[in-house]
Amino acid sequence: MGKDARPGVADVESWLFERPRTNVFVVVATAGALAVGAAATVRPVDGIALVAVIALGIAVVARPVLGAYLLVAIVPVTAGFQKGFPIGNVNLSEALVAFVGGLLLLTVPRHGHLRWYAFDWMLFAFCAGWFVFGAADAVLLHAGLGYSSLDPLIGPFQFLILYRSLAVTLRRPQQRRWALTVLFLSSLPVDLVAFLQQARIEVVNRLVARMTGSDVFGSYAFHYFARATGPFPHWTPLAGYLTVILMSGLACLLSRVELPISRHGLEVVLILGAIALVLSAELSAICCSIGGAIVLGIWAGRTRAALRALAITAAVVALVAGPYLDARLNTQFSQSAGSGRSSLVPQTISYRWQIWTQQYLPAIRDRLFTGWGQTLPATTTWPYTESQYVTVLMAGGLPLFVLFCYELQALYKFGRRIARSDGDDAILTRSLGSALAVLVLISVPMIAVYPYLTSGGMPAPLFIVAGIAAAAYFGRDAGDRARPAGTRTAEGVRAALT
Repeated sequence: MGKDARPGVADVESWLFERPRTNVFVVVATAGALAVGAAATVRPVDGIALVAVIALGIAVVARPVLGAYLLVAIVPVTAGFQKGFPIGNVNLSEALVAFVGGLLLLTVPRHGHLRWYAFDWMLFAFCAGWFVFGAADAVLLHAGLGYSSLDPLIGPFQFLILYRSLAVTLRRPQQRRWALTVLFLSSLPVDLVAFLQQARIEVVNRLVARMTGSDVFGSYAFHYFARATGPFPHWTPLAGYLTVILMSGLACLLSRVELPISRHGLEVVLILGAIALVLSAELSAICCSIGGAIVLGIWAGRTRAALRALAITAAVVALVAGPYLDARLNTQFSQSAGSGRSSLVPQTISYRWQIWTQQYLPAIRDRLFTGWGQTLPATTTWPYTESQYVTVLMAGGLPLFVLFCYELQALYKFGRRIARSDGDDAILTRSLGSALAVLVLISVPMIAVYPYLTSGGMPAPLFIVAGIAAAAYFGRDAGDRARPAGTRTAEGVRAALT
């Protein structure tokens, strides 16, 4: 398809068709044929896999929006997969972001290109700081710089690529609505896995253990009180993932954003997500999500509507998972003889406090301005920091911690700025801006008790929402004009794919 005939409307025409590049096509085709032939001589299945990768690359370059939808649909739900499943020596979500996101950034036409703003620079600064401090600590502590040590150091860059690739690709209002719908609908399989886990379908837990490499399913604690993990290695990443889905979905409901799915369909998605969140039994995410829903209602001027939605959701959750949540509360606040813990302090908080004060804080004081990178001090026996703040301080000391705080502040200001938008596609833009700002607010206490933002689960959907919001707000620089939303016909589908 060509460019939109209406004046002032910038279409994201593909790099492949915008201007023929015969020399590039010849070089790529020749190199691809040689690579497929070489791979097939080693193992035929490798040759087939490489053909699939090349076909995917052509499809993304030909229709960039398809690549954006693919990232939104697959990356968040596979973020917890272990390296090697289903592709040997590869993390599926990271590979998709690097390949598809990289292609989008390299090939989407540059007219009206999204500039770098404060949040973009702060996100880049944190990613760079994570890498630099980690690499420097590896050298200073004689840990060595190999693939295994460098891999986690470049990990945060995937979220910068994910955010930017969506922001530059989703230039049409209808494309952004479809991307958001794909994000919501892709949460349904996650909910289903959580429900099947609670139904004690053992084959599901075996499959999740194979996908994620998790060993929590064989622990005594899991058999004593089973908690849903979804397609993630632990219940906390599931809770972080669902928190983003719930906050962004509720923001759309309160602002009456028209999506390709009906309002009632979105309500069903959110209720199922709320039940799955309760089945994760992650109290920090549950409590903060309730607070975030109230703040969204106040900001949208629909406090009663938010409270009514909370009441309906609470009634459904109590009916379906009430006894389960009650059992979770009993395990958190019950006291054993001689423990000395106050009945008002949850058991997990008490345990975390011991870990922080006895192991991690002394280690942080030893290297306050450089951190430990990815190296675990010999004095630390528990390998999990149990806090995002502790994780950042261990990774790069106070300098990296300051960068992290500024990144959160920049994301909050980014969301509040977008939430006050009065330009094109303002309803969607405002709702996503409010969702981002609320997610930052509730994440401040959440990440105190778990490193949500550097674990699979919360970061991918969070930066997807940020990318869609940036495309909606800053897309005005490309001359976009809002189109009628909520199209549910075949014509709407075709419009979203062009």
